Amino acid sequence: MALFCSQDDFLFSQPDDDSLGLDSDDDKSVDDGLLLIINPTSEQKYVSFIRSARSTLAYMGFLGFFLVYSMRINISVALLDMVDSESSNASLNENCPASNVTERNQSTLSGKFDWTSSEQASVLGAFYYGYMITQIPSGLFLNHYKGEGGKLLYGMGILLTGLFTLLSPLASYGGVGWLIGLRVLEGVTEAATFPAFNHMMGKWVPKYERSFFSAFAASGGTFGFYVNGALAVIWYAMWCILISEKPETHPRISQEEMEHIKSNTSQRCSNELEIVPWKSILTSRAFYGLLTCHVCCNFTNYGLMSCLPQYLSNVLNFDISSNGFLSALPWLCCWISIQLFSTITDVVRRHNCLSTTVVRKVNAFVGTVFPGLFLILAGYAGCNATLAVCFIVIAMFFFGANWSGFNCNNLDIAPNLAGVLFAITNTFATIPGFVAPLVVGWITADNVHSEKLWRYAFFTFASVSWFGGLVFILFASGELQPWAAGINSDNIDNDCRDLINQSDHDVAIDTESS
Repeated sequence: MALFCSQDDFLFSQPDDDSLGLDSDDDKSVDDGLLLIINPTSEQKYVSFIRSARSTLAYMGFLGFFLVYSMRINISVALLDMVDSESSNASLNENCPASNVTERNQSTLSGKFDWTSSEQASVLGAFYYGYMITQIPSGLFLNHYKGEGGKLLYGMGILLTGLFTLLSPLASYGGVGWLIGLRVLEGVTEAATFPAFNHMMGKWVPKYERSFFSAFAASGGTFGFYVNGALAVIWYAMWCILISEKPETHPRISQEEMEHIKSNTSQRCSNELEIVPWKSILTSRAFYGLLTCHVCCNFTNYGLMSCLPQYLSNVLNFDISSNGFLSALPWLCCWISIQLFSTITDVVRRHNCLSTTVVRKVNAFVGTVFPGLFLILAGYAGCNATLAVCFIVIAMFFFGANWSGFNCNNLDIAPNLAGVLFAITNTFATIPGFVAPLVVGWITADNVHSEKLWRYAFFTFASVSWFGGLVFILFASGELQPWAAGINSDNIDNDCRDLINQSDHDVAIDTESS
């Protein structure tokens, strides 16, 4: 076993008897302990991602998040056709030419429900009230039960959300209050999916696949908008059959892939971090860099998801059929860019061209600065629908870099606590889900057809995005934090701590960011 490693080679794995100097009959008190592995890929065969057991997890994660976001966002477009035009003041923008649409059918302006603009905003934001409730409890549940239950939480979260989605039409006829209540329940059940999947990635994803794996799975959310809730039930059956909680319990995984995953992921001590190091987390600069960027980017992301259909309809005069496609187009381009940026990021990291910290910050810069610029340009496009849509599409293309920036940063700084950490940041990052539509509604309250007022809304999106990117660049880190490794934890056994401290002088751990 080598004795020296670079900062990017700091990994954890299960120790073997030879590396510990133990005979087979010796007391293996640290069999489940931590051991530093130096550049394991140089001695072990790399197991291709394609057709591997972990690729199944990525594909199912992609499909799962596809369903998650489809069921979350479909209401924003559906409302345009559900609500009566007289009650919601949904009419054509007389300043923009009708040539922006091919055939605007006036009948599409009259829906069945007499809901005011404020009631519509409540429907759009209701999901996120429920979404806040179960984020942190889900992460703590996974951590308390030794990391078990990720498969169950992710699967049941999508199944129950799908069942609630199927009840949405019935709830709508019961009244706006029933639909709001159902949307809150959807948020409660769906909230568990992100902590659960992040926790599973901490056990399944090798170090140099983190950017691509997490970005690919999460990009399912940017790929789909109109999916029937019944697909969630079908997906759940596939999830139960194809996915295992951890590599050790997978029935079809090869021995080579098992060794590859173990050598490049965080395997915890026999005494796991049952007690979350709250003080260390809440005093960590790296945590606040991640948290701030997550919240600010979600403001832009959720704001556009909820309000872009309104902009296309109220300002650019697109009808419901055109609106659906054009509302999805920016996220289709975002999905393409996610694959591009994540692939480039992992190649750069694998060849040690740049440190993980630098790579994450470069992605954050690209994913926050350029989208803000192009959203402002969209605000100045006026009635030029083609130009406005192009600017928004370009903005979301660059926004895709964030999936290789802050979005997988929790796996860098705390792979052992990935689920808990994501639950914390995503709880706060859920607030923009109901705040952003309210802010846009307040800005455009005087005239929803005003190009000038929507320009102010785009300036708001850009400013919040820039602030998040700036804080991430100043405070974030891409290196494993000591509190995540258990170095400062009283709940780690002495043998395990000794193994870490033994090589502490040879391993560059980013203590400054803590």
